[in-house]
Amino acid sequence: MKATVSEPESWKRIIEIEVPDQEIQSAFDEKLNTYKRDMKLPGFRPGKVPANLIRQRYGSAIRAEIIDSLVQKAFQQACEENSINPVAPAKINNMEAPEGQALKFTVETEVDPKIEITGYNKLKVKPQINKIKEKDIDIAVENFRERFAEYKDVDRPAKKGDFIKLDYLKVVIEGVERSDIKNPNYPVELGGENRIKDFDKGLIGHSKDETIDLDVKFPKDYPDADVAGKEGNFQVKITAVQEKVLPELSEEFLKKLDVTDENDLREKIKQNLEQDETSRAKNEAYNEAIEKLIEENPFDVPPARIQQFIDYMYQEALKYQRKDTPAPDRAEIEEKYRETAVKALKRQRILDYVADKENIKVTQEEVDKEIMQLAQMYNQPFETLKQTFRQNGTTLKIRSDLREQKTLDYLIGEYTPQTAE
Repeated sequence: MKATVSEPESWKRIIEIEVPDQEIQSAFDEKLNTYKRDMKLPGFRPGKVPANLIRQRYGSAIRAEIIDSLVQKAFQQACEENSINPVAPAKINNMEAPEGQALKFTVETEVDPKIEITGYNKLKVKPQINKIKEKDIDIAVENFRERFAEYKDVDRPAKKGDFIKLDYLKVVIEGVERSDIKNPNYPVELGGENRIKDFDKGLIGHSKDETIDLDVKFPKDYPDADVAGKEGNFQVKITAVQEKVLPELSEEFLKKLDVTDENDLREKIKQNLEQDETSRAKNEAYNEAIEKLIEENPFDVPPARIQQFIDYMYQEALKYQRKDTPAPDRAEIEEKYRETAVKALKRQRILDYVADKENIKVTQEEVDKEIMQLAQMYNQPFETLKQTFRQNGTTLKIRSDLREQKTLDYLIGEYTPQTAE
């Protein structure tokens, strides 16, 4: 076999392959003997069908089978000999296989181009961690109280800030009555964020058991594209008017939160806020480091990789599609996420490159520690979960994630590879 490789693009390989006729004939004869041994035809004992008869009846089919097998074998051999690792299915072009002559064809495939990342150890990117202030803790305490708020029915007209339960008696959108718009299955806050002003304005001042007609103009950027920018009329009945009551920081309430007093609560909140702020700052630094390396080390991404990423995003969109919304359009998803795909793929290649260069590894002890945390979280025996993870491939994912985390920390100066790892 003879193979000649050309590189019209950093990510493209074109391989011109030629397989000698002798190899075709040898494979044909071997396959013919197999058929002769196994074939059964009326009038002949098993294994006694004449080779000429088999050749006459099935020669073309056998040759086609041989050619197909040799194409795959020759392509694989050419890849091994030329260190080509395809990232997409190959395209076979210009195939010629006349009787008595060599098999010739061209293969076009895509590869991850070789890269050389420089400057990754001189980035000087550090996390900028903001100090947690008392007012931040005050806000967090209020958010805690909000989470445990109670909603109590009130016997008075609704006002801004109240929560309303209601039933849709009739819904008309652009003159067409709609039965597919369902009642809210939770109380709605009057004047709340992202609320429709016309809707809330029409409900304020009304009480339980009142029926109201509301004329509504939906904003053009309304999340439900089916009604965005349209006019509608709602006939609704108020079934309850409620006000939100926040719990006091009483001894009983604090006990539910597993804290001794308000100072203990504030201290634990401060610790959580500091952890969140550290994570935020580190993630920002990670992104900055990667952005700099992408900018300073330009390289191509194979189109097939991008399409695989888009396919994944499209399948995710299908998976989480709401029943009352139109199916996602793949072309729109590609337009929306193409740049994201390129950045994500470059990010992964850079991290893999740096990890390999700096010999960043993950110990079994570190993997076990991660599995132990998951076992405790899900109340599972450690050894059972560890075995399950080995069988379903999760252990490899954990190891890969930990290696990536170490590499990111290395880029921002918060991890030093250990030669003994």
